Amino acid sequence: MRKYSYIVVTLLTLCVLLSCNHNKGTNNEPNQKAMITKDISFIPEGTCSKQIDISVVNDTIRCVRFTKGCPGNTQAVSRLVEGMQIDSAIVKLEGIMCGDKMTSCPDQLAKALKSMR
Repeated sequence: MRKYSYIVVTLLTLCVLLSCNHNKGTNNEPNQKAMITKDISFIPEGTCSKQIDISVVNDTIRCVRFTKGCPGNTQAVSRLVEGMQIDSAIVKLEGIMCGDKMTSCPDQLAKALKSMR
Protein backbone atom coordinates (compact mmCIF):
# COMPACT_ATOMS: atom_id res chain seq x y z
CA MET A 1 0.00 0.00 0.00
CA ARG A 2 2.83 2.44 0.85
CA LYS A 3 4.41 1.75 -2.55
CA TYR A 4 1.23 2.86 -4.31
CA SER A 5 0.93 5.94 -2.09
CA TYR A 6 4.48 6.91 -3.04
CA ILE A 7 3.62 6.50 -6.74
CA VAL A 8 0.49 8.64 -6.37
CA VAL A 9 2.43 11.38 -4.53
CA THR A 10 5.14 11.28 -7.21
CA LEU A 11 2.56 11.61 -9.98
CA LEU A 12 0.81 14.48 -8.19
CA THR A 13 4.13 16.27 -7.76
CA LEU A 14 4.83 15.85 -11.47
CA CYS A 15 1.39 17.25 -12.32
CA VAL A 16 2.01 20.30 -10.12
CA LEU A 17 5.38 20.94 -11.73
CA LEU A 18 3.86 20.70 -15.19
CA SER A 19 1.03 23.04 -14.25
CA CYS A 20 3.56 25.54 -12.90
CA ASN A 21 5.30 25.60 -16.27
CA HIS A 22 2.37 25.39 -18.69
CA ASN A 23 1.83 29.15 -18.98
CA LYS A 24 5.44 30.11 -19.53
CA GLY A 25 5.85 31.79 -22.84
CA THR A 26 7.36 34.72 -24.58
CA ASN A 27 5.93 38.18 -24.79
CA ASN A 28 6.15 39.29 -28.41
CA GLU A 29 3.75 42.24 -28.26
CA PRO A 30 5.72 45.50 -28.33
CA ASN A 31 3.33 47.62 -26.21
CA GLN A 32 3.15 45.19 -23.29
CA LYS A 33 5.45 45.19 -20.29
CA ALA A 34 8.21 42.60 -20.64
CA MET A 35 7.54 39.51 -18.56
CA ILE A 36 10.23 38.87 -15.99
CA THR A 37 10.06 35.31 -14.67
CA LYS A 38 11.96 34.22 -11.57
CA ASP A 39 12.05 30.62 -10.38
CA ILE A 40 13.77 29.45 -7.19
CA SER A 41 14.08 26.37 -5.04
CA PHE A 42 14.34 27.32 -1.38
CA ILE A 43 15.46 24.97 1.42
CA PRO A 44 13.40 25.83 4.53
CA GLU A 45 14.81 25.56 8.05
CA GLY A 46 12.96 24.28 11.12
CA THR A 47 9.92 22.86 9.30
CA CYS A 48 8.67 19.50 8.07
CA SER A 49 8.83 20.66 4.45
CA LYS A 50 12.14 19.99 2.73
CA GLN A 51 11.95 22.35 -0.25
CA ILE A 52 9.79 25.18 -1.61
CA ASP A 53 9.72 25.77 -5.37
CA ILE A 54 8.41 29.19 -6.40
CA SER A 55 7.68 30.77 -9.75
CA VAL A 56 7.07 34.52 -9.95
CA VAL A 57 6.18 36.66 -12.97
CA ASN A 58 6.58 40.45 -12.65
CA ASP A 59 6.41 40.28 -8.83
CA THR A 60 3.20 38.21 -8.93
CA ILE A 61 3.35 34.70 -7.47
CA ARG A 62 2.45 32.25 -10.20
CA CYS A 63 3.09 28.91 -8.53
CA VAL A 64 4.32 27.52 -5.20
CA ARG A 65 5.08 23.86 -4.52
CA PHE A 66 6.18 22.41 -1.19
CA THR A 67 8.08 19.12 -0.96
CA LYS A 68 7.05 17.20 2.18
CA GLY A 69 5.31 18.99 5.03
CA CYS A 70 1.62 18.79 5.97
CA PRO A 71 -0.05 18.19 2.58
CA GLY A 72 -3.35 19.95 3.27
CA ASN A 73 -1.76 23.01 4.79
CA THR A 74 0.97 23.41 2.20
CA GLN A 75 -1.50 22.95 -0.69
CA ALA A 76 -3.83 25.53 0.88
CA VAL A 77 -1.04 28.07 1.37
CA SER A 78 0.17 27.48 -2.20
CA ARG A 79 -3.28 28.08 -3.67
CA LEU A 80 -4.00 31.10 -1.50
CA VAL A 81 -0.84 32.98 -2.49
CA GLU A 82 -1.15 32.23 -6.21
CA GLY A 83 -1.82 35.53 -7.98
CA MET A 84 -0.69 37.65 -5.01
CA GLN A 85 2.02 40.25 -5.16
CA ILE A 86 5.22 39.17 -3.38
CA ASP A 87 5.07 41.96 -0.79
CA SER A 88 1.40 41.24 0.09
CA ALA A 89 2.15 37.56 0.65
CA ILE A 90 5.17 38.36 2.83
CA VAL A 91 3.07 40.65 5.06
CA LYS A 92 0.41 37.94 5.51
CA LEU A 93 2.78 34.98 6.08
CA GLU A 94 5.77 36.36 7.96
CA GLY A 95 5.93 35.46 11.65
CA ILE A 96 3.44 32.56 11.58
CA MET A 97 4.59 29.80 13.93
CA CYS A 98 3.80 26.08 13.90
CA GLY A 99 3.11 24.73 17.38
CA ASP A 100 6.10 25.42 19.60
CA LYS A 101 8.47 25.95 16.65
CA MET A 102 9.84 29.42 16.01
CA THR A 103 8.83 29.20 12.33
CA SER A 104 6.39 27.46 9.98
CA CYS A 105 6.04 26.55 6.32
CA PRO A 106 4.21 29.87 5.61
CA ASP A 107 6.93 31.79 7.48
CA GLN A 108 9.61 29.99 5.47
CA LEU A 109 7.70 30.82 2.28
CA ALA A 110 7.83 34.49 3.32
CA LYS A 111 11.62 34.18 3.76
CA ALA A 112 11.89 32.59 0.31
CA LEU A 113 9.81 35.37 -1.23
CA LYS A 114 11.99 38.00 0.47
CA SER A 115 15.01 36.43 -1.20
CA MET A 116 13.32 36.95 -4.59
CA ARG A 117 12.88 40.72 -4.28
